[in-house]
Amino acid sequence: MGERPRPAHDNLLLIAAREPVAGATKTRLGAAIGMERAASLYRAFLVDLARRFTPQPGVDPDYDLGWAFTPAGCDFPGVIAALSKTRCDGVRFVPQIGDGWGGRQTNLLRWGSAQGYARTVLIASDSPHLPAPIPVQAFARLADHDVAIGRVHDGGYYLIGVQGFHDVLSGVPMSTTGAADALCARAEALALRVAALPPTFDIDEVADLALLRQALEPDGATAPATWAALQELGLAS
Repeated sequence: MGERPRPAHDNLLLIAAREPVAGATKTRLGAAIGMERAASLYRAFLVDLARRFTPQPGVDPDYDLGWAFTPAGCDFPGVIAALSKTRCDGVRFVPQIGDGWGGRQTNLLRWGSAQGYARTVLIASDSPHLPAPIPVQAFARLADHDVAIGRVHDGGYYLIGVQGFHDVLSGVPMSTTGAADALCARAEALALRVAALPPTFDIDEVADLALLRQALEPDGATAPATWAALQELGLAS
């Protein structure tokens, strides 16, 4: 999965993302609002996440940032640079490789450990409102826990983190209402200590847009690119 530069920190934050192409991303949402509109909204998600989590000059968040992208052959560094206008110096770009989403997550968490990181946290790119302190909290909890999880309202999870590497995803049914519970049960069966992060929601269905609008009100300052996209795409109400 690429060369192995010396980690600048003990902590690695990975953001799992797709190339924002209509018909290939946010397809459940796209079925309701149109694939191009869904892809346009998702591009705004990526902008907000890049601007929030990319380390800025003179500010040390105590983690290295990486994007875990799919499809593996796309120019994702170019996508992020063009969309967000942020510098990508020091940012890692890691293709998602593996059989199914569970297998790809497992490989990413294993990769983080193999690269020399003490703790790896993987977050989804479906929650553009996610506060910047949440991954920092996850790293702190992983100082004395083996696994960290942040749940979403539909039974899945937006964050998984591990201290070292633990195979906590084998047998976990992805994209189901029981995914988070199954992950925790797997971790507990392995006698691992699990830390829970604050729950939130992600954007998969058209009904989730109401939650997003509510979270960003009144002025969208939390995720300005997403707020602007909701207005421009006619999704503000």
